[in-house]
Amino acid sequence: MERVSRIKEEIKGILAILAGLVVIISLTSHNPWDQSFSTQSPELRNLLGAFGSNLSDILLQSVGLASYLIPAILVISGLRKVSGRSTHQKKGVFIASFIILILSTSSLLTIIFGSHSGGTLGIFSTGITLKAVSTTGSYLLFITLTLVSLMYLIQFSLANLVVTIKGRILSASKAASSVKSKNKTEKQPHILEEQPQAAAPPEQESLPLVYQEAKSGPLKKTGSKPAKKTSTEYQLPGINLLNDPPPSKSRPAKGELIERSGLLEKKLLDYSVEGKVTYVSPGPIVTMFEFEPAPGIKISKVMSLSDDLAMALKATSIRISPIHGRSTLGIEVPNKDREDVFLKDIIANEFHKSHSKLTLALGKDIFGIPVMTDLSKMPHLLIAGATGSGKSVGMNTIVLSLLFRASPKEVKMLMIDPKMLELSAYEEIPHLLMPVITLPKEASNALKKLVFEMERRYRLLAESGARNIEAYNRKRSRPAQGITGDDKEHLPYIVIFIDELADLMFASGREVEDSIARLAGMARAAGIHLILATQRPSVDVITGIIKANFPSRISFQVSSKMDSRIILDTYGADQLLGKGDMLFSSPGKKIKRIHGAYVSEEEIRDVVNFIKAQAGPDYTLFEDLTAEPLEESNQGDKDEFYSQAKEIVLSADQASISYIQRRMKIGYNRAARIMEMLEEEGIVGPPGEAGKPREIIRRS
Repeated sequence: MERVSRIKEEIKGILAILAGLVVIISLTSHNPWDQSFSTQSPELRNLLGAFGSNLSDILLQSVGLASYLIPAILVISGLRKVSGRSTHQKKGVFIASFIILILSTSSLLTIIFGSHSGGTLGIFSTGITLKAVSTTGSYLLFITLTLVSLMYLIQFSLANLVVTIKGRILSASKAASSVKSKNKTEKQPHILEEQPQAAAPPEQESLPLVYQEAKSGPLKKTGSKPAKKTSTEYQLPGINLLNDPPPSKSRPAKGELIERSGLLEKKLLDYSVEGKVTYVSPGPIVTMFEFEPAPGIKISKVMSLSDDLAMALKATSIRISPIHGRSTLGIEVPNKDREDVFLKDIIANEFHKSHSKLTLALGKDIFGIPVMTDLSKMPHLLIAGATGSGKSVGMNTIVLSLLFRASPKEVKMLMIDPKMLELSAYEEIPHLLMPVITLPKEASNALKKLVFEMERRYRLLAESGARNIEAYNRKRSRPAQGITGDDKEHLPYIVIFIDELADLMFASGREVEDSIARLAGMARAAGIHLILATQRPSVDVITGIIKANFPSRISFQVSSKMDSRIILDTYGADQLLGKGDMLFSSPGKKIKRIHGAYVSEEEIRDVVNFIKAQAGPDYTLFEDLTAEPLEESNQGDKDEFYSQAKEIVLSADQASISYIQRRMKIGYNRAARIMEMLEEEGIVGPPGEAGKPREIIRRS
């Protein structure tokens, strides 16, 4: 049906052009002595014979020289229909506008040049208006009618003409150092000047920091070489291990931005979307034009034009989204010259101002401002992106962010990499709980262990009266707050990295999904956080349970609108530019576009070698964790360590689960079972105040 309708429009256009040619030939070959309705003569000089002679005589006698507008309108309308650029116009309004144009033009010609130039209709209409509104009023009336009817008939916009002329004038003078004062008075979109980058810290600030693990205190600066492997000192890697970024490329000039604003308004007007660009924000990768649509324009109509605008502006893709809190839409157009974002830029500026050990450096926003976030507040992160979108580089950036912020005592990591490709570079760093896992079965068992570690931590929090891991570790460092004597256990944060969730879900989906759901739903206060990544954001990988527990999400470029909706619950990720371009969604905040920081394999290797030179991994903590629940063990039998534990408790004159656990080097569940036996035997009393050892009741 659409093809048939298109053919009909083309036929109408051809007929209109033909009619226009007939009229113009008749008029240009008119001779007043030819045979016509008003002249009796045997001669016919008109190129179209008697038909042309009569037609031209009627037109010239009735409307005078205004008759030459008739073929012009017919040819222009016909060409628009044939080329497919014509817009829908009501037939009645078109005919009325056509008649008004001819009548008003003939009247103007009569007033200016006399009665013969405007024909009979011109003489008649001016006779009425001259009496009613005099000569000045007649001029104003007929000029207005001529312009309005002409603009409707040929779809001509004075606003577009003004914007185009203004843009070309400003573009021609963009090399000038300042704009002339008369141009400043013209209404232009506000151009956001480039954000000044914070000055890089002095050279000594980039040196590694030393953590004195035996006592707390201010951080102490030291040299850039890694320290010898000791048990008391750990140096954070310095930013001098990262490559210096190249000089930043220049942003688009002000004149060019104003010209593009005018072009954007013109292209939108071609699709019957009226409005104006009120604000322009140039960034490192894209420039955002704030477009304020005219009243009555639906947002959905503008957003549906992203592909058409991309083609019109010769851009790879254009993203359109509402700007919260304003009556404008953000139209993000890629820059011709892309400016790369490097991790050193982010870490050298605002990164060290954050107090959290789980600060993540993500990149820069569309204004060029560094973007960081706190994993402990998220508290988990879901990442998706197609192959080549920058997802793997983004994961490496997150890992390095943690390595630049925290010592192995403060943050532990569990890395699951079924592809055996991306996370293998971090093998044997001291932050690892166990070697990088590549087998799905091992990954499932490791996640189960962490579920029971989470439960163990919650028991410790309950005993100490702390609500989260931060409060527990503060009490541990301050005995007056409740945790006394040797009954102290520092709890590090645990960050779980899964590089390809799809491979795990397909291999052992139910077990993995259950463990992830429990950890994601409960592990925040226990200091356990998950970062999941996948290149297949389908519903069988990112299930409803996983989505419900991961409110913080990052989507790099994906292949379809459906993939974007699965990961972000909205469209837009399919219109990203790749190479680290991402959308970041966090609870209670609008989706933010971020250009991810780039880090090379060489930089990763240098940082990892610096860390590995100081200490090796300690896997005993993870090996001591049990993967069996407490209820499955046989609590009726005496434990083989019961007698030894009884002697330790009586000799130390204090009893607590964690004390038995450390002295005997056994797991938490076994120590808890022994403590229950001691209580049943009447040797120790019931649990007292939070963090206080139990009372010794009987010594025999």
